[in-house]
Amino acid sequence: ALPLTRLEFDLLVALAERPGEVVSKQDLMRRVWGYSGRVTRTRTVDSHASRLRRALLDAGSGATTIVNVWGVGYRLMVADSEDAA
Repeated sequence: ALPLTRLEFDLLVALAERPGEVVSKQDLMRRVWGYSGRVTRTRTVDSHASRLRRALLDAGSGATTIVNVWGVGYRLMVADSEDAA
């Protein structure tokens, strides 16, 4: 079990639906937080991504990493099962 808030879980789902792809902060703000316009200068996504990254690491999920792509958004990197073997 991984103790996550609803928003952390929704963020993980949004990233997991497109593993390895960069998901823009704008897209995450729309999908997770329900914002409908252009959102500027907020650290909401960054704060939640940081907490989610920490929760995944604390749970021992070293093969899963949430990577910040500076100025764009985030991507979920998941090691292939072949790489882990």
